[in-house]
Order: sequence, then structure tokens, then C-alpha cells
Amino acid sequence: MIKEKTLPMQELRLFGIYKDGKFTIPEEQVRALQDGKMTDVVELKDLKGKDIHIESLPARLSIVRGTDGNPSLRIDPVYRFPDSHPKLSKEESERLIRGDIANIRKNYVDREGNVGTEIIAYDKATRQFMSYDPRVVQAPEAVNNEKLTAEQKRKYKEGETVELSDGTQFQFSTVDRKGIRSNRKGLVLSVLLDGGISYLLFTGVRRMMGIKSSEEQSYSKGYQDGLKKMQQTMERRIALNPSDKDAVRDLNLVREELSKVTSAHPGKYQHRDGDEVKRFNSVDNEVDPPSQSEVDERRQRRS
Repeated sequence: MIKEKTLPMQELRLFGIYKDGKFTIPEEQVRALQDGKMTDVVELKDLKGKDIHIESLPARLSIVRGTDGNPSLRIDPVYRFPDSHPKLSKEESERLIRGDIANIRKNYVDREGNVGTEIIAYDKATRQFMSYDPRVVQAPEAVNNEKLTAEQKRKYKEGETVELSDGTQFQFSTVDRKGIRSNRKGLVLSVLLDGGISYLLFTGVRRMMGIKSSEEQSYSKGYQDGLKKMQQTMERRIALNPSDKDAVRDLNLVREELSKVTSAHPGKYQHRDGDEVKRFNSVDNEVDPPSQSEVDERRQRRS
């Protein structure tokens, strides 16, 4: 279910993205906004303002923090030709546009004399350069059940390639709707949320730019291990509370994905179109599973 309170609804109404009690863009695009990602290109229609009327505007949308600290809508229109970036040389711009590299790191000094860093990437969908501050990016605690080191987390935040022990490679991508690219089609990210570990299941992950790998579209043992870890977490939640419908739903999703991955030959199984990032609202506090007597006692208390 879409949680409207997490979005700047007044601005969404103003630009016709929310009208007559419902969204005018696909639900997966709304979820991308909620997850802090950019949407794919959507079409905004019949935009009216003072002395202006735009019948149609193709653009990518995202939610940023406004000057007052509250969520604000950002609209990045599609340009006819690539724009420019003041910090990039012509050669750097061309390399990004061609897709030779995923991003370029630039250091700068602000007005107070503080040294900062921005990561610049090229968005082919809108033909413009996008930049972000790596300090605002949250790195996962683990990927495919392999805990990340401090150096790997730094690389992730700065858009560099992170490689796991099994050869899985991935990198943060601010211009990709899923926010991540990899040489694998599936990833399990463990993220620190609300004092515990929650999970993000990525399927149909796009290939990393500038890198070609024979591992493309295959699945690693770490991915299967990550799915099994998620399965154990859901089963533990259900043991504590059999009426937890969210945990039952999540468990079914994980079992379905695990079954497909383990039964298919690596590289031959293709995800369905429209596969999305699935956020599991369970929190794994790494506690031992309850004994049968504890489960029976809890059930008696609930009844």
C-alpha cells in the first residue's frame, strides 16, 4: 500500500501526479519516490501556471529535502541534447555520455573553506549530468550475506565498484531507479534500520556501466545464502507470531525466489519484466530462535 504521508502531496497535486484521490503515474514509480530513488521517465500533462501552459512534459521525478527540511518534489525534464557540467572537462563529459565509466569524483572547497566531494554521473534518460554528496548515502551492512568492510562501504557511497569474495560486483547508482547496478541479476542487501537489520531484495538488476563480465545474469552462492538468511528471519518471526501476515507474505516471496534460483541453471533463468526492489519490513536483531516451549507459552498468552 502506498503511504501518502511520506510524499509531498501538495506538490504532487500541483503537478497533476496525484489527482482525484489517486496517483496518475504507475505504482512502481511511486514506490521509487518513497524509496528515495528517481523514477523512470514519466509524462506530466496539462501543467498550468501564471502565464504558462505546458501540455506535456516528459521528466524523471525524485524527492529531495527542501530548504525547510521537509520532502520536496524535484522534476528533471528530458533535454533534447546533453547538457554540460561546470566541473567536468570535455573529455570527462564525453566518457560519461558514452557510458565508458559510471561516474566521476570531484573534490571542491565550499565558502567556509571545507573540503567536500561530489559524485557526478550522466543520466541518459534525461540527457543531463546528476551529482550527489556521498555523505548522504547509506551503505548496506552486508550484501548476499557477506559483511562489508569499512573500505567497501566507502566505495559504495562514492559510487565505486565493490567486489565480494565470490566475484559479485556492484555499485551505487544515483541515475538508476533501483539505485544499484551489478554483474549479477539478483542481490540481497542487509541494511541497518530502526536498530536492527532489514532486507532489500533486488531482482533484475541492470549491468554495471563500463564493465562487461561473464558472470552477467548468473546467480552466486552468496545470493542463495542471503535468500536463505531472509527465509530464516521470516520463519523466526512467524514462530513468534503466527498471525503476522506481513511475515507470511515475505516468506512466500523469498521461497518463490529461492526456488527459481536453485532450480534454474545459472545464466538461463530470466526475471519477468517489471521486477522490482522488494523491501521486507522485518527486522532481524540476530537473536536465537525461540524454543518450542517458549512458542507454546507465547501462544497461550495471546489466547
